[in-house]
Amino acid sequence: MISEILRFGSEVMKQKKLSERLKALADYIDDGASVADIGTDHGFLPVYLAQAGLVKSIFASDISRASLDSAKQAAADAGVSEAITFIFAPGLDGISPTDVDTVIIAGLGGETILSILMDAPWTGRSGIKLILQPQSKIELLCRFLYDNGYLINETKSVLDKGKRYTILYVSGGEPE
Repeated sequence: MISEILRFGSEVMKQKKLSERLKALADYIDDGASVADIGTDHGFLPVYLAQAGLVKSIFASDISRASLDSAKQAAADAGVSEAITFIFAPGLDGISPTDVDTVIIAGLGGETILSILMDAPWTGRSGIKLILQPQSKIELLCRFLYDNGYLINETKSVLDKGKRYTILYVSGGEPE
């Protein structure tokens, strides 16, 4: 378990505390992973991952300039700005298939997640892990994943602040 307090030089900094939903997403990330958080919003998950120091690289992307600026500020406040690459772009634009092995798309509608994956067919190749948390149209997203050769390895339901969220842990490539 990651310590609640991390040391950076002589400063003691509090580990970013995540909501139950974001913590459940983080639990699916492997140590040493190269991660892209698409639709990063306030950047809480990338900041948490940077503070933990367990991932190889972190990309935080958002289509909203205001959201990306908020994420940059959160990283600066936590002293981890240099550990995160910020990208102002829609979906996976600006991220190379060789940059990441884990893609997180959370808090968007299922149809938006589906569209992002359609625009980045490389996410369906073997070795790519997807951590998806659609806010709506879960059935539509699952049908797309099934029809396009993605493997849904696990689903998880998380209760956070009185609301239930579904998380899909998906991998590219055909099932063995």
